[in-house]
Amino acid sequence: MLCYGLLTNPSNEILDEITKAYELDFEYVEIGIEGPEGNPLIIEKKKNEIIKLLQKFKQKPIGHTAYWIDFSSDYEYIRHAWILEAMREIKIAKKIGIDLINFHANLNGMFYGENRKIPLHNMIKSLREIVSYAHKYKIQVMLENVPLSNGIHNLDEFKYIIDSVPSLFVHLDIPHAFTSGGMKSVIGYINTFKNKIIHVHWHDNHGNRDEHLPIGAGLIDHQKTLKALRKY
Repeated sequence: MLCYGLLTNPSNEILDEITKAYELDFEYVEIGIEGPEGNPLIIEKKKNEIIKLLQKFKQKPIGHTAYWIDFSSDYEYIRHAWILEAMREIKIAKKIGIDLINFHANLNGMFYGENRKIPLHNMIKSLREIVSYAHKYKIQVMLENVPLSNGIHNLDEFKYIIDSVPSLFVHLDIPHAFTSGGMKSVIGYINTFKNKIIHVHWHDNHGNRDEHLPIGAGLIDHQKTLKALRKY
């Protein structure tokens, strides 16, 4: 079932952001679980008011976490700290009625050649643990592809992660895929993960960076993208 939602801006007061999404007639709201205004401690403090607002929507909310979370770190203390933070965010997500949460294929550091396997394997280990933990709360986890960067934006690397983590779904950010290799990359993501895509982000850019432009203001072929998605 196709539904349209709006991601809250974590820079703005969260109750105002949820209210705005409702007033704009979106069917659900995607809660940005990240600071400053979407910090888990703030969500915990305001959870009763948040729940009351979320009950107005036609569909259940979705959780969206900070893109800079680093499950691939080769500093084990840091990697485990991020896993613990992810677990905390899963728990707070459940408290406000979220059953689907995203994390990002972020990767930091200068890992090239054979060394690239280190963060990729760390990402897999981390996500296996997180997906298993989320399952206890009956929450599904999806991984969002990142834009052109040191992160895991390449289709082959992203597929390697998805294939290696059972029950991990795909959050396809179409414009992120566009920065990674134009329309070829967008269609490649759609065709590769047709049965795994559970959520989509849609905006626009000119192909060289993540501009977050209104649809039609960039170079993405939106009709071609829609046609590819509708096949599945």
